[in-house]
Amino acid sequence: MRRRRFLAGLGLATTAGGLAGCTTGFTRDQPDGDGITLRMTMWTSNPDQIALFDEIAEDFMAENEAVTNIEFESLTLDQLDMVLTTGITAGDAPDLTWLPVESSLEYIDAGALLDTEPTLEATEGYDLDDLVPHLQESWRDGEARYGVPFSTGPLIMYFNQDLYAEAGVKSPAELLAEDDWTWESFRETSKQLTDATGLPGYVVNDFDFRNWTRLLPLMFSYDASPWNEEATQCTADSPEMREALGVFHGMVFEDGSSPVPGRQIDFWGGQAGATSAFLGSSSLLADAAFDWDIVPTPNGPAGDVQAVGQSAIVALSAGKHHDAALEFLAFLTNRKNAARISRYFPPARTSLLNAEVLAESSGLLTAEDLEPIVESITTRGRIFPVAPNAASVANALDSSLDEFVYRPDADLDEALPKVCTAIEPVLSL
Repeated sequence: MRRRRFLAGLGLATTAGGLAGCTTGFTRDQPDGDGITLRMTMWTSNPDQIALFDEIAEDFMAENEAVTNIEFESLTLDQLDMVLTTGITAGDAPDLTWLPVESSLEYIDAGALLDTEPTLEATEGYDLDDLVPHLQESWRDGEARYGVPFSTGPLIMYFNQDLYAEAGVKSPAELLAEDDWTWESFRETSKQLTDATGLPGYVVNDFDFRNWTRLLPLMFSYDASPWNEEATQCTADSPEMREALGVFHGMVFEDGSSPVPGRQIDFWGGQAGATSAFLGSSSLLADAAFDWDIVPTPNGPAGDVQAVGQSAIVALSAGKHHDAALEFLAFLTNRKNAARISRYFPPARTSLLNAEVLAESSGLLTAEDLEPIVESITTRGRIFPVAPNAASVANALDSSLDEFVYRPDADLDEALPKVCTAIEPVLSL
């Protein structure tokens, strides 16, 4: 009997027990008979995305009778490292997982990931040459390939056209058309919108002052990054970072055009003028009660640089079924299934990474909408920074920004060196 079951989120009691060290935080059903059960973690609760992965799993099992059960285990992204680490330590790791690019080097260096290259090369019709080379770099080490990106998408700007019209303020699209689409001009119009409507001009999506990566569109446009390319030295105290965070700090604590810490604002519900979010977030606007549009994030002194996030599907070396896991990974990321997944996540295949394909997959965005977004991925995109011990560095960075920067009285000239003092010991581990 073939069964499919989605574990729809780690319940609070289960998660708490897992993190306490008594269990792993995963639940597991035993399949009927002697067939293989594969387990894969992912951070989506979107029912349409879940249904798609269910369908692909059914197709895989129809061709691979040894695998009789595939469990997709849903958790939040901020739970991922703890849950994976706990599972690996307890000898109950999943076979596969989604993994953000920020964690790639840490997991590769730890020997936690399986090399997918031999399996992909041996998979008939996989077409390795179709994978965009420069979008694979974070997952390569010499000849080895430790994951295949399934989502390579920029953080873009969504805006509420109705609110801009109500406020009588130039919209991001108008500023772009006038070649005045900069963070400074966006700050100015965001304040104008707030003054006219009483609503925030800008809210950073999925941020809540605890996820520093969501500020990367602003940082990159000023050629700022919290550490150097080799991830050996803190650069959060650079003049470029001072300028970039000065814009954001001013919007929050001087202009009142972006919400202060603790204030919850829902752009998707019409409560803000604009938000920066991933391309896949457009699905949240399917039933929006307002007119909306998208543009690339604003320019800065470094030019038109777009922050690109990436996640890959990887197979864990601590999993129990290496061969089956690698075969399922190849099946999930082949050209046919990559096209299906591109409905929600921008692909990293040359044949699929174009505006027409993404528009057809989206159903909400046109090829004209997507052309500059695709260009930003392929020509102007800058992948999120990677550090060898990503989780520890991210925790130290978020904590120090919260302590020293996200305060109304913060002097960034004094605060940012304190941020470096906090994260440099972690960078050098």
